[in-house]
Amino acid sequence: MNFDISWLMGLHIPSGLLPQGLLWASNTVFLLFLLLAIRHAPWKELFNKQERQHVFLGAVVILLTIWGIKAGISPGLGFHHLGATMFTLMFGWPLAIVGLTITMVVSLLLQAPDWASLGINGLLSIVIPIIVSYSILKLTQKWLPDNFFVYIFVCAFFAAGIAIAISRISVITLLSVIHAYPDDQLIEESLQYLPLFMFPEAFITGMLITIFVVYRPEWVSTFDDERYIRGK
Repeated sequence: MNFDISWLMGLHIPSGLLPQGLLWASNTVFLLFLLLAIRHAPWKELFNKQERQHVFLGAVVILLTIWGIKAGISPGLGFHHLGATMFTLMFGWPLAIVGLTITMVVSLLLQAPDWASLGINGLLSIVIPIIVSYSILKLTQKWLPDNFFVYIFVCAFFAAGIAIAISRISVITLLSVIHAYPDDQLIEESLQYLPLFMFPEAFITGMLITIFVVYRPEWVSTFDDERYIRGK
């Protein structure tokens, strides 16, 4: 059976568009983030709970499939569901970085591997949206009431939309600064469609997190029944 990999090409910024210095620097920085995530990930909890392992690996496989639903023409300008906020809420930021990195590595293996650009794509599509999602979660816990609907609408729905927006704006800004594409092409093929893709990211994340916290709250590590429901 042949696997159609054409959808991957629009999502990945090829190394040919980027300066060598930027590639080396981004690979180094991304490796540091990955090592930090590996160090802080709750491996003992993951390995001791078989159900947790199945949920984590299942989420990786599902996300890889969802990444196939994309829009875009030129390499690096494609839109797709990031899943960063969902992974952050379900597994915490360390395992979110690990899980999305596995997804990205597998996606590269399914096409002509362009390992030189793994770092820059990892920073833009993994690290940045996860940092945004985790920051919104912590700020919400600090400044907003501990409420079920606050968790769903702010930490999941709102955070997912903001995360993909900042991720894509970062990509567009980078490609503009290095003159990979004319600015009018960046606006025409990517920036003007950003609001249209923020809502699906937010809706899918909000919907799935709602289902999980209602029926499988143990799957969402950042959700606490006592904090958001029973203690009210």
